[in-house]
Amino acid sequence: MQEFVSLLTNHQEVLRSYIISQIPGSPDVRDVLQDVNIHLWKKMNDFEPGTNFGAWACTVAYYKLLDYRKVRKRNGFLVFNEELCQSLAADAAVAEPDALEAKRQALQHCMAKLNPRDRQVLETRYRSPSAIDAMGSIAATTGRSKASLRVTLCRLRSLLRECITRQLVLEGGSR
Repeated sequence: MQEFVSLLTNHQEVLRSYIISQIPGSPDVRDVLQDVNIHLWKKMNDFEPGTNFGAWACTVAYYKLLDYRKVRKRNGFLVFNEELCQSLAADAAVAEPDALEAKRQALQHCMAKLNPRDRQVLETRYRSPSAIDAMGSIAATTGRSKASLRVTLCRLRSLLRECITRQLVLEGGSR
């Protein structure tokens, strides 16, 4: 049981990333992750030690997400095309904790290279509980318009993405 708990704990970020890739921007990510964790816990005896825990857990998440989509669709919400979901799922399923940690470290390296003003804009935007609150807060403190901030954020995200890619290539990591 201790090995299972360790595997489950070490794969939380992989599962969370996988779920986000399937329902981006949804406030239900935590709820789906919780459902997946409960199901994995109930099925812990079905896991064969020595096999790929991440793949097994993401397969369970895949089926939980299918259930989630069925309920959302039934309630009149827009749901992604199944082919697109499968393509995103395949990409996310290959992510492992080490790869995510390499990306996190590359992001920290790239953030440190930004000028303090740009770093502050990004940190304020992504540490705020709401994007709308963050944009208003940043606009008020910098004296800039929300439209100007959106352009700046788009530019900064692009710079970070390129920097992270370069950093991962330098370190021999994956994208």
